[in-house]
Amino acid sequence: MRTPVFILFFSLFACSTYGQLVFDQPEQSFKARPEQEMIVAKYRFTNAGKELVKIENVQTSCGCTTAGLKKTEYAPGESGEIEAKFSFGGRIGKQEKAIRVTTAQAREQPTILRLLVDIEDPIQIQPELVFWRVGERPNTKKIQITVAGNSSVKILSVASDNPSIKAQLSEVKPGKEYEIEITPTDVSQPAGATFLIRTDYPTQNPRTRYAYARVK
Repeated sequence: MRTPVFILFFSLFACSTYGQLVFDQPEQSFKARPEQEMIVAKYRFTNAGKELVKIENVQTSCGCTTAGLKKTEYAPGESGEIEAKFSFGGRIGKQEKAIRVTTAQAREQPTILRLLVDIEDPIQIQPELVFWRVGERPNTKKIQITVAGNSSVKILSVASDNPSIKAQLSEVKPGKEYEIEITPTDVSQPAGATFLIRTDYPTQNPRTRYAYARVK
């Protein structure tokens, strides 16, 4: 889940050189798969000033991210490293995390480190919406579910929230391809349905996907 308000608040004070600490890569980006479960980012820095710098606090933007360092005081010219760990916890898509680093020399001007992770969703649903015109024949239409890469996904069930638009799930290729047949019983007036597609993926926090049907 993104944390834009938190990051925006921190950004008002952000600078990679406050407190004389200069970071090599204050923003790091990763592409990942849900099976990895975690990304570790290492933010290397150097005390570019002429005085000792003491790091007083390293704070992350959410509980899914932790950050730490081996010691808190760095002499002029000395380098160190902050290691940040982001645990996916079933998240997919683009994630943005922030790590605020506060030093004794610049308490009101913390450095903001950013961690950007794009977690691939291997489950593809095409199309996500099927529709009929009012008055046309209520022919069955199909929604295809495919699983990319080496992932294997079980579609556990598909449920329609409208009994007049039925959904029938079939497994075409175990763990890789599925098909949902959508059939309306009445197309004489506008109607709609949302289909809840229950999966076993990711393992730690299985997600429900959605598809839709409309008579319009």
